Amino acid sequence: MLAGVSDPGEFTRLSRLRHLLGGDADGVPVGVGDDAAVIAVGGVDVVVCVDTIVEGVHFRRDLSDPADVGWKAIAVNVSDVAAMGGRPRAAVVALNRPPDLAEADVEGLYTGMAEAAARWGAPVVGGDTVTAGEWSVAVTVLGELDGRPAVRRAGARPGDAVLLAGAIGAAAAGLAVDAAGGRPDPAHLAAHRRPQALPATGAALARAGATAMIDVSDGLGADARHICEASGVHLVLDTTAVEGCVAAGVADAVGEGWLDLALGGGEDFVLRATVPADLAADAVAAVRAAGETSATVIGTVTAGDDREVWLIGDGGRRRIDHLGYDHG
Repeated sequence: MLAGVSDPGEFTRLSRLRHLLGGDADGVPVGVGDDAAVIAVGGVDVVVCVDTIVEGVHFRRDLSDPADVGWKAIAVNVSDVAAMGGRPRAAVVALNRPPDLAEADVEGLYTGMAEAAARWGAPVVGGDTVTAGEWSVAVTVLGELDGRPAVRRAGARPGDAVLLAGAIGAAAAGLAVDAAGGRPDPAHLAAHRRPQALPATGAALARAGATAMIDVSDGLGADARHICEASGVHLVLDTTAVEGCVAAGVADAVGEGWLDLALGGGEDFVLRATVPADLAADAVAAVRAAGETSATVIGTVTAGDDREVWLIGDGGRRRIDHLGYDHG
């Protein structure tokens, strides 16, 4: 960062730049403000997303090998396609390679990307490499909607049920225990190293009538706020239901503060969706049938101009939309 220049944070920066971006252009059904953009190409809506993972921010060499980094670079983008209800089809990669990264490590990186690409049907079809001062990998994934409209963040309506597909907190717990000098649960570290995107789940939720959807990458609390802001609603979540979605072993591994860690730690890459209340049971069944994970009704969409996320249970009522990670 340049001296004297403050960092407003990722989300504030994007808001300030929005007027310079072409989200309202012809042939762009979905522009800025969702997990991915959608552009019309030859009569077909194509989902487009890009994420960059950077050494020291998203991975560390002592915790992840190069193949893990490659897998993660693909997975985080597939998760964004999934959040739109899309199916990943192809990827392109830009690699910033530091001079101390051995050629064997570069090959390992691309091996991990190839493994993830095969897992989700999104082959790497091109890209670029450059020698640079830090190790980072930027991946763009293209996807299809199979004739359905994209599920956006802006469709949640008062009375909808809130569903969570997948478990939260594992990756954050692994990193927290490591930072404290402990021995992380291997399953928790695996969640950080090789996250599991849920494209079949996202498509199932879209077919089941999801009104809004987002992937939980920055934390359940903060990402819920994005749906509130886009849809102009409140979310009221049930404490017991949310606790039941925390990954196995997180409470024991972390101890005091385990729930807040699970709510705000990020790197979960699960899906949160809203569906009409009368379709919630069918949506839960559709997720189960998709075979990737299970889903739980964790709350309700309510009317509210201040667009807050509340957690309510026997322990009282508190706001949680501040719990999350801002990449800056």
